[in-house]
Amino acid sequence: MLSEGLRIWRGTIGKGAVWSTLIWSIVFVLLMVVILTAVGAGTLVSSIYHPTLPGTAPLPTMQPGRAIAGLGVMYLVILAAGPFLLAGVYGLLGQAVAAAPVTWKSFWSFAARFYGRAWGLYLFGFLWILALSIVGGLLSIPLHLVGGILAGVAFILSLPWALRMAGGLFVDRLTWGESFRQMFQRRHYGGLLAGLFLAVLAYVAVLGLSLLLSRVSAVGFVLYFVAALFLSVAVPVWGFALYRAAAS
Repeated sequence: MLSEGLRIWRGTIGKGAVWSTLIWSIVFVLLMVVILTAVGAGTLVSSIYHPTLPGTAPLPTMQPGRAIAGLGVMYLVILAAGPFLLAGVYGLLGQAVAAAPVTWKSFWSFAARFYGRAWGLYLFGFLWILALSIVGGLLSIPLHLVGGILAGVAFILSLPWALRMAGGLFVDRLTWGESFRQMFQRRHYGGLLAGLFLAVLAYVAVLGLSLLLSRVSAVGFVLYFVAALFLSVAVPVWGFALYRAAAS
């Protein structure tokens, strides 16, 4: 299974469209900065000045209600933007792994089409962390430190389930319920866990080495930056490739 996952990974990262997620992510973040700056500036102006009689200058007074409303709008924009970005990145990468046609323009279409799936993954993440927190709390009460360690082990052992959930949503386009049901399959569970472990080792090794080099010279810093960008695409593709290999 690992060899099949590696074959899928190599074929996917060779597609130029998957690297467009880096560019579009940067563009999206810059666009959000512009929007939030505009909203923040408007909030500041509206919270300081209030309408006055014609012919008189507005008096600078702080209006907490408008300031709070403006901050609420900013938080809503951020809340809505996160799943949109996730849907664009994971949608493009997942469909590239699934051998679906993707182009440099696919990011925005996938962001719109898979927006609900991103919220579904958010919901799963919330339930996942909640369940692990409950288990960790129950174990820590009688076992203390040992209970915390067991909770950490439970987190690691549940990673293949999380991968299957994400793969079901963004690779196979399953519904939330279908993805949830199929994530508990025993088939290739060990291979998925081993593949994720190898990904963590490679991530730490590559990023750690480039970080050490970045403290030596400017070239090392550039290498660290390039490595971080490469891993931001290569690691999710590897995860989806593992899912595809296990599901095939």
